[in-house]
Amino acid sequence: MLRVLGICGSPRAGGNTDLLLDVMLRKFEELNANTEKLVLKDYNIKPCTSCRYCINAGCCCIDDDMTNIIIPKLLAADVIVIASPVYFNNVSAYVKTFMDRTWCIRGKLRNKIGGGIVVGRGYGLELALTAIHSFMLKHEMILGHRGVSGIAYEHGEVRKDSRAIKDAEKLAIRLNELVQAIKFERKLR
Repeated sequence: MLRVLGICGSPRAGGNTDLLLDVMLRKFEELNANTEKLVLKDYNIKPCTSCRYCINAGCCCIDDDMTNIIIPKLLAADVIVIASPVYFNNVSAYVKTFMDRTWCIRGKLRNKIGGGIVVGRGYGLELALTAIHSFMLKHEMILGHRGVSGIAYEHGEVRKDSRAIKDAEKLAIRLNELVQAIKFERKLR
């Protein structure tokens, strides 16, 4: 069964980023995928210290939830979608810390399907989405959708952004199509 990991980088439980990620995950569930959501604020994730231990050891030396819980989930997932609010035209600090800590698994996310969701007032949406996509491309993940940009500021306001809601559903549909196409191609070999 398809394993989809949604990663929420918002500090607000039930906030706009969380809501839009849930729309996407529900659509994946309708497509019979096994979904899981990780809310980064709920985990103890220390920043990368640039110690370079992982270069030779192949794993991170920091003993925290990133190493013990999140990285194994990333490695097990078929699809990874990162959702972030827009802070100063970029992803949240939670998402950036998460991204930095994946250096120790470079090469191990290759060919996983990736997608991005960002929510903000309108400024910096493309820059934050570019940061997510750049992260995924650095890991040689496969992108098949331009990403989802939701316009919202007040709590729950993203529910009024019908385009973003539709795009979140389309993201799930497209990423599911990619997984199915790759599985079909592998059967032909």
